[in-house]
Amino acid sequence: MAITTDRGALTFTFPELGRDARLHVTFQRALRTPGPVGRSGPVGGDAALRLAQGSPDGDAHATIPMWQSEATWLDFSSPHLHPFLVMVGVDGVNAISGRAFTGTPDFGADDYLEVPTQPSLASYRGAAGDGRDDRQFVAPSTHAVEHGGLTGTLLQLTVIPMRADAWARRRRHLPSEPGTCVLCDFSRAEQSRARPRLTAPRVTGPLESADTWHPTTSAAAAVRIVNSITWKSLTGEPVPRAALTSVDYADHGLPWAPVYEETVEHSTPR
Repeated sequence: MAITTDRGALTFTFPELGRDARLHVTFQRALRTPGPVGRSGPVGGDAALRLAQGSPDGDAHATIPMWQSEATWLDFSSPHLHPFLVMVGVDGVNAISGRAFTGTPDFGADDYLEVPTQPSLASYRGAAGDGRDDRQFVAPSTHAVEHGGLTGTLLQLTVIPMRADAWARRRRHLPSEPGTCVLCDFSRAEQSRARPRLTAPRVTGPLESADTWHPTTSAAAAVRIVNSITWKSLTGEPVPRAALTSVDYADHGLPWAPVYEETVEHSTPR
């Protein structure tokens, strides 16, 4: 197992399971929307956000600096359609269930994604009971310093590959005739969609039984999302791309909010 980062992707590889066992995770730039679930408007952006190696506290593989006017969504790609079970946590909360993130799948609760059947994630659930089940991935506010605001939001990922023997049987069906490989057909259908899938409501339930996934092989990684204040205090530089503006939002028919603004005061390192 190996985890690598470059400027555009976080990559998980499991060479002990063969060359097909490779998963790329990218973070696509997006517009902030008041209610992303079910919207027909665009939520994609200007390609993948760049990843910086390491994190402020040394607890993550990479850091993503973000302006207040942008969001991101997670895109998963498996070049050979090798299936993976993926769990996502946000500051210790499972993005699918809203319960504590353990990194161990609860097959009864369906608190994970099956990739590439569900190739992307655009929103997450808050902690159970807080009534906020559909949040976009955004940087901590620069307008009010909240708990963790200066260190950023921690995204946690646990990746479990399909067992080698199960994949060997599945791989013989690729490419498949319609109806001969349910997961393969779903994967192709989902990959052809332009918009990311959302957590609520779930678009695709589990297609695989629990014993499909490798019982002892997994990989865990983390990424920090930081705001412009933290990024400039760390690097002395502004976020390395222009912020989205009210014009960009108007062009996409989306409302602009004052909290999306970046000011000189907010860009000053502390």
